[in-house]
Amino acid sequence: MPKKKKTFGLRLRTRGGMSVRKQWTRITQEKNRRHKCPRCSSRTVKREVFGIWDCTKCGYRFTGGAYIPSTRTGQASTRIR
Repeated sequence: MPKKKKTFGLRLRTRGGMSVRKQWTRITQEKNRRHKCPRCSSRTVKREVFGIWDCTKCGYRFTGGAYIPSTRTGQASTRIR
């Protein structure tokens, strides 16, 4: 029996086309990389679950976006008027 073909990144195969696959790859790469902690400023923030982010160095846990810790809407809501 031949080995199963390995898929890189997305497992959508032909569904959605290249634009969906490129977008999915960009989002997952951004989600999985280490982000800057708002408290200790080190690059140790990882995503725990959907919308919850945790700094592995200082233990600071906060909410943010689904795939990135701070969104444009969140930054706009905390801005001083």
